[in-house]
Amino acid sequence: MQVQKQYDWQIIGAGAIGCLWAVNLIRSGQKVQLITRKSSLATTITYQNLQGLTKDYPCSLSNHLQYSNAPILVCVKATQVKQALLDQKQQINSKQVIILMHNGMGTAEQVANLFPDNPIICATTSNACLVKSPFNIQQTGLGITYLGAFNEPAKSCDHLLKDLDNALGNCHWNENVEQTLWLKLLINIAINPLTAIHQIKNGELAEDSFQAQINTMLDEALPVLQAIGLLSEDASTENNVFERSNLLNTVNGVIHATSENFSSMNRDIYHQRLTENEFINGYLLKKASQHNIETPLIKKLYQQIVALENNLVTQLNTK
Repeated sequence: MQVQKQYDWQIIGAGAIGCLWAVNLIRSGQKVQLITRKSSLATTITYQNLQGLTKDYPCSLSNHLQYSNAPILVCVKATQVKQALLDQKQQINSKQVIILMHNGMGTAEQVANLFPDNPIICATTSNACLVKSPFNIQQTGLGITYLGAFNEPAKSCDHLLKDLDNALGNCHWNENVEQTLWLKLLINIAINPLTAIHQIKNGELAEDSFQAQINTMLDEALPVLQAIGLLSEDASTENNVFERSNLLNTVNGVIHATSENFSSMNRDIYHQRLTENEFINGYLLKKASQHNIETPLIKKLYQQIVALENNLVTQLNTK
């Protein structure tokens, strides 16, 4: 009888971030299983680090999770999270930790409905990586990773931080991860739709015409944060990340730091793929609707992305 290999980590998604975590967990001594949608004969991941050094790392690849207690790190797009976990549902036990790492918000609620007993962790990272070809990646930026509990069972899972910190460094457990996720959501709302619609690099958003739109979007978003309780009474203090000038500085800081980059939504539209629009602008619009808050510009940009996606679907159906 063949004995199954025991893994320390299982990662769903062999894109840039999934492969980046897989390689660096392996480098730090962890045993990793990487789950891919398509069958592959590959047995290694080629990794180019920030110093330009390239090395192949052996990695176990499979289409299916192994039934175990190893934490599951989900590194697929928000649009794919629900189906990716449904496809593996028979291999997931109720004690397994599920970590969601992607742009946008809204998937944690979906996953909690599917797996009501599992610890669910929400995570966000600013580490940057480029896929040069399948299982061939180049790390392009070193960033910060935040993790935090979405539900009660996950509150005792902060011990998992050690492995991730050993792998990529600068990992932090955040007791108020919702605030961190919303901050990243607002940055994405400011950058992604505009760069996707106009097919421009992030740095071009420093122009006055785009700055005016970004300012309007922030003005529309802040009342939503107020309504859901994320703006405290001391929102005007200099340490509050959602204070108006602090928030604008944060957005423009990201625009400057990533000036030569294309946003993920930009690339999705360019490569004729569905975007995470529903989990970025769409998520804020749902919250705004629940509190009867008007957000006309955010809604307009959301609708423009929907129109681009609908046009893509029409083109694909006519081929």
